[in-house]
Amino acid sequence: MDAEELWSRYAAIWSSDPARRDSELKECLADDASYCDPNGPLRGRAALSDYMTGFQQSVPGGRFRITQVIAHNGRSLARWALQNVDGAVLQLGASFAHHDAEGRLKEISGFFPLTSSAPMA
Repeated sequence: MDAEELWSRYAAIWSSDPARRDSELKECLADDASYCDPNGPLRGRAALSDYMTGFQQSVPGGRFRITQVIAHNGRSLARWALQNVDGAVLQLGASFAHHDAEGRLKEISGFFPLTSSAPMA
């Protein structure tokens, strides 16, 4: 899967059913994946899955839409828009990642303002 498909699939996990989340995370994230955003760092798929649960509780119906992906040499940058259930944009941000040898996201860093009206978790 190319970087744009990967980021779009990963973005969909944030609002997916928790029963489906683990299998999707295995497809999109390296075994030793890490995640960091302004709220702090996380290690491993289970920690990120728990964080996604918090996101779903704090932004009911929230979804990420990938607006741009730039990729090269095992790295990628995705710009995204967080939308509410009606499609209104709540927040804009970007995420950067290093990829593993299989192309999955390995080290993800998310960038967004903490002063948004839609807290992440």
